Amino acid sequence: WRNSIFLNGTVRRDQFSQLNPDDNAVWYPSVGLSMVLTEVFELPSIFTFAKIRGSYAESGADGGVGFNELNQTFRLEGATHQGASLGELNGNRVPNPNIAAFSSSEIEFGLDLRMFNNRLGIDFAYYLRTTEDEILGLNISPTSGFNNTRINFAELQNQGVELLINGTPIQAGDFRWDVSFNMAYNISEAVNLGLDSEGNPVESIALDESRIRTGERIRHVLGERLGLVTGSTHMRIDGQLVYDANGLPIEDPEFQILGEGRHPFSGGITNEFFYKNFSLMALVDMRAGGSMFSGTNNLAYFFGFHEETLEGRESGITVSGVDMNGEALTVDIPAEEVDDYYQAIRGIPEYFVYDAGFGKLRELALGYQLPRSFLSTIGIQSAKFSVVGRNLAILWSDVPNIDPESGYTHGNRAQGLEFFAVPTTRNIGFNLSVTF
Repeated sequence: WRNSIFLNGTVRRDQFSQLNPDDNAVWYPSVGLSMVLTEVFELPSIFTFAKIRGSYAESGADGGVGFNELNQTFRLEGATHQGASLGELNGNRVPNPNIAAFSSSEIEFGLDLRMFNNRLGIDFAYYLRTTEDEILGLNISPTSGFNNTRINFAELQNQGVELLINGTPIQAGDFRWDVSFNMAYNISEAVNLGLDSEGNPVESIALDESRIRTGERIRHVLGERLGLVTGSTHMRIDGQLVYDANGLPIEDPEFQILGEGRHPFSGGITNEFFYKNFSLMALVDMRAGGSMFSGTNNLAYFFGFHEETLEGRESGITVSGVDMNGEALTVDIPAEEVDDYYQAIRGIPEYFVYDAGFGKLRELALGYQLPRSFLSTIGIQSAKFSVVGRNLAILWSDVPNIDPESGYTHGNRAQGLEFFAVPTTRNIGFNLSVTF
């Protein structure tokens, strides 16, 4: 309407062929409304462009479920018995023929501003997404012959904000400086984890376990953030650490929330500098709010390779706290028994959960644009040669000895767990871009 108000809508139907034919189709609509404020109102001259927007949308997905997760399949072994081929169940997951596609609904509101003749731009968005009948894996007793199964049962909620600010602080003659900052803050919460066999709300779901296997595990906990790092802690009485008569720490067997396996905050800053035919770009990437259980540091304690295990090797150590009765306790551990102390520490996950926030120099690129006067003689419109480096440096991190991005899986079931991660690769290469 008058090039200022826009309304659009869609209706979509997806059919997932690998799911049960009785329940494998999903309909979902979307609708969006936006208004270009600079076309409707007389705004101050600093605003080059201004727009507000709002939308509602639904979507569906199959969660990556394969056909073999709905029906029991078998496989043949290479061996035979009395001339007959031997076979067995294929896989260790109980098939569920009733898995259906889950659905999500989302509302979003946003603002897009461009000011000072496009020298400064701001794009802001808020969203709230609810996912119902989420497909999640559940661990089951291995005595059944299987390890896990997948069912529809959870209701999850995501809400957050996204912000992009870009601008040109300096533009003078042949020199220009462009800068861009983007960030996102997302809160994911377990709203409903279903009911147990007695009809009571499920309080938590156990996901992947650390390969160290001292009790640390990723869990969804009802009413809490998704993907929490949980495990046991050093027992405390009125805030005082508890030790036995030999000065060894006593573990509290009840699992506690030790951290959040997913970073709620992510962001980056890109600076680009241009001078005549030269350009320089630097990208700093950052994460904050997440935690990590480090199996590497845990085993470094076990083998005595961790720097912290140096203390006491020559002269012993002294620990102070309380005993199981809450009475004050101080124990001198001789040097020949210090390894017992560190072995006991190694068995308590709390000591190996770290703040996994970090900042990295993610990319640095130096480029040269070949002169058009030269290129035109050989039939080329433009050509740019660049030297590019990626993952060049960790600028800050509180995780010792390893890359804070390390992990042993890319799935959501184990974010926040690390085990013997290899060093991250640093890449340096060349790029040639040619347009004819």
